[in-house]
Amino acid sequence: MKKTFVALSVFGLFAGVAQAQSNVTIYGVLDVGYVKETGRDLRMGDYDNNRIGFRGTEDLGSGYKAIFDIQRRFDLSDGTLGNSNTASYKGSKSATQKDWDGAAWLGLAGPFGQVRLGRINQIETEFIRKFDPFNQIGVGSQFYGLQRNARIDNTLRYDSPKFNGLGVSASYSLGANTNSDSITDTVKTNLKSKNADNDGYELGVLYDSGSFSATANWSRVADSNDSSIWSVGLGYRLTDAVKVSLSYEDTDSKGWKGGNSSYAEGINTLYGRQRNLLAGLVWNVGPGRLNASVQWDRLSNTKGDTGWTGTKDAYRYAVGYTYDLSKRTSLYGNVAYTDYDDKDLGYRFTGLKKDSVTGVQAGITHKF
Repeated sequence: MKKTFVALSVFGLFAGVAQAQSNVTIYGVLDVGYVKETGRDLRMGDYDNNRIGFRGTEDLGSGYKAIFDIQRRFDLSDGTLGNSNTASYKGSKSATQKDWDGAAWLGLAGPFGQVRLGRINQIETEFIRKFDPFNQIGVGSQFYGLQRNARIDNTLRYDSPKFNGLGVSASYSLGANTNSDSITDTVKTNLKSKNADNDGYELGVLYDSGSFSATANWSRVADSNDSSIWSVGLGYRLTDAVKVSLSYEDTDSKGWKGGNSSYAEGINTLYGRQRNLLAGLVWNVGPGRLNASVQWDRLSNTKGDTGWTGTKDAYRYAVGYTYDLSKRTSLYGNVAYTDYDDKDLGYRFTGLKKDSVTGVQAGITHKF
């Protein structure tokens, strides 16, 4: 009897501890398929970035809770770290080698909204990509802006509660330089002498009423020589099955890319102004979705080995279909044709001396 009582007491103690722990959700995306682009061999690649994540909350009482999210990204085709996302493919295998390339943050949430600290989505990218039917991924993606960063390190971000569908977000990011004398960083570049030791700031507004959505954003990325981005987007659901969107993004890049990582002295290939206009369509057809977009993108006054004075334009036409086998598993096929003003512009976007590129991809996605 005594042993039983002790066992039950111990069990009750651990049960109480378990109830006090965070509620953790394991989630992820597995995606693999084939990609063929003009000037490149057939290869395996992803449409939606492969990832595994751990998301959790702990109830602190009175409407408050602790929240966290960490996310690891990889290529399913060979198991390596990072993502060789088609839209950013430059001939190298992985876009990054960070252990936790996705979200990696801890914060508090309550009636005031939520505050998070760590590696967090760039507000401008997170909000404007909602108006791209391809969500800025795959061969049909919106052209990546010169200062685009999916996520930003060393960031404090605030997201307000939603008021009738309207929410406001703001963030502050530390630059790589944390010394008042601007000592050289790991690539031996003096940030202050390059006027590139600025911290980062962002402000975004997102409205979604169901039938109508809109966003307006402004961003200054850290370590960017005070480069800036602003964007606006509009979306309207014509019927239950059809949604149209329109977005505009304007980037003024002064030679340094942010993301809290500075670039070696003399590298200024990200210098220039970039403007992007996109019209999109999402149409629920059968057991899936038809995605389509038309884009105009202009680069002005760039520098570097293939730089130029003046403007050059690119146009992209994309269509794709996602067929849902279930709520979690789908097949997809996407086709995009991009027409560049000349081969130099094509090289800047793709790493290929081509004035036009056709991309085709097909594969399977499973979400858990």
